[in-house]
Amino acid sequence: MGTYILKRLFLAVPTIFVASIIIFMLIHLAPGGPVRVMLGPMQDPVLVEKLRHQLGLDLPLHQQYILWAGKALRGDFGISVTIQRGTSVMGLITQRLSVTMELAFLSLIVALLISIPTGIISALRQDRLPDHIARIIALIGISIPNFFLGIILILIFGVYLLQPWGAGGFVPLSKSIGGNLIRMLLPAITLGTAYSAIVMRMLRSAMLDVMGQDYVRTARAMGIGQASIVRRDVVKNAMIPVITVMGNAIGYLLGGSIVTETVFRLPGVGNLIITGVFRRDYPVIQGIVLTIVVVRILVNLVVDLLYSYLDPRIRYGGEK
Repeated sequence: MGTYILKRLFLAVPTIFVASIIIFMLIHLAPGGPVRVMLGPMQDPVLVEKLRHQLGLDLPLHQQYILWAGKALRGDFGISVTIQRGTSVMGLITQRLSVTMELAFLSLIVALLISIPTGIISALRQDRLPDHIARIIALIGISIPNFFLGIILILIFGVYLLQPWGAGGFVPLSKSIGGNLIRMLLPAITLGTAYSAIVMRMLRSAMLDVMGQDYVRTARAMGIGQASIVRRDVVKNAMIPVITVMGNAIGYLLGGSIVTETVFRLPGVGNLIITGVFRRDYPVIQGIVLTIVVVRILVNLVVDLLYSYLDPRIRYGGEK
């Protein structure tokens, strides 16, 4: 297991390297730039060149990348140039990452609370009324965009029901645990609903496949109760492909948080990257996207390790 982990970490290095190049090049090839944002209508050529030199934007792209990558290896993503001038990008990410991770965690809980019971019921009642209802709900959940569902929830709870927590905003956990959770409820439902539909469909398909295996039929023939078979054999083995889908949850939820945080005015990383794009803050955009890449790689490694727990037959590193 230790050898397998080291191999995966070693393979992650070129992945992060290639991702950093793509991130850097795409951002710098986009039209506009931080100098335009900083100067506004005062586009004096002399001042423009002076600022470009101060920011290092007059250097060739490959030199700019080498300088940025060298600092990034030490955990220094540079400083913000337009959002909060002179502020460390790592500091900005650290301040807001807790909000985004809380939203992703609560959204995942919402998704699992919805998907696991409905997926199990749908599989056990295949082609019956509960199965049809669950599949229709899943289709609706996948089809509704996050921003639309978020706006509808704000209209219902914030406008029509006049609930102060229904209009968005954020309360830190350090200030009020109850106030924080009630403010995060609607964003978590918005982000978790669509993902719950994906997990539910995957769990249903996996359970139907497992229930058709020979060892399940043998267990039934031996007189073992249906509830025991489902709990001990079917659900546990069906969770293996579901874990794979859940491993991609961090990428899906972090990506979805960009829209959700904007709709509900949450001060998270998603909101920060939107601001960074509009204000062409290159260091902020590069730092956030690279952080998401690293987090996703680590989560995929953890998911692979969970396979050996769910199915002891799985071995890594060529072991039998």
